[in-house]
Amino acid sequence: MSKRWIGLAAILVAAAVLVIFGLRDWHHRQVFPSTEDAYVGGDVTSIASRIPGRLTAVLVAGNQPVTAGQVIARLDTTDYAVALAKERANLAAARAAVALDEARLAAARAEVAAAAAQADLARADRDRFRALADRGSSARRQAEQAEAAWQVARARLEAARRQQAAAEAAVAAGRRRVEKAQTGVHKAKLDLSYCTITAPCAGVVADMQARPGQVVAPGQTLGRIAELTPGHVWIDANFKETQLRRIRPGQPVTFRVDADRSREFHGEVASFSPGTGAAFALLPPENATGNWVKVVQRVPVRIVFDPAELPDCCLRLGLSCEVTVDTRDREE
Repeated sequence: MSKRWIGLAAILVAAAVLVIFGLRDWHHRQVFPSTEDAYVGGDVTSIASRIPGRLTAVLVAGNQPVTAGQVIARLDTTDYAVALAKERANLAAARAAVALDEARLAAARAEVAAAAAQADLARADRDRFRALADRGSSARRQAEQAEAAWQVARARLEAARRQQAAAEAAVAAGRRRVEKAQTGVHKAKLDLSYCTITAPCAGVVADMQARPGQVVAPGQTLGRIAELTPGHVWIDANFKETQLRRIRPGQPVTFRVDADRSREFHGEVASFSPGTGAAFALLPPENATGNWVKVVQRVPVRIVFDPAELPDCCLRLGLSCEVTVDTRDREE
């Protein structure tokens, strides 16, 4: 066999090997779609004050682990302590006013009772003298005087009842003022408690900007807390739209974090974004301009960690990952 035929056979064998390995690689990429366009994401909670004030102390630093409820900073309490004392004084005054109104109400009720008894006596006298006058046993003038006395007693009873109603209204209004003052005291206590700023969750402090002496406004971000715990950390893997045909939620995933390529971790597909990255961009592309060029779009796929393998030792938000999805359950 000539060298020419030997060379041609070698080329054919090499081509066949390349085709076989190419087909195997293509099939593997179809069954195990992967991407390096993936990054660690997680819940980041802002640390903020609920009231305005001047910071007197900042008790944590950046990159420091904290627990939920741990004191982060303190505000000057002087103004809020004064406000609480004022609201308590208003509450005491309102209660004293209610006590006085209740005493007046008790007196008005006693006056009504006395006026009612006097009216009953005057009515009885009127009836008796009217009967005597009708039989001629008494002068008509006495009957008229008894009638006038009964009218006066009835008017006094009506006036006493109106005074009682006014006293009852005053007591009701005073009790409403007491409730309002109690609300003011409760709010002042809350404001005073807000002078102690605590961590809303457990995690690691990041981007701490608070400094003692700084005057802060309500809602102003003083720092952030990254929650690097199971359920609060994930991977957003941006797969090509041509790779999504076989990917489904619940499929197993393997990934490596670039910060520690020696370790392989596991998770599963959790969900898909409702749109591509371009669809939610600040300036989405305009494809109706006439110079359109087709670009394969990428769709963010949320990958959750296996809690037993959460790589907290090397895990940081924003790290790059290489993600591979096992879609063998989709084999047809």
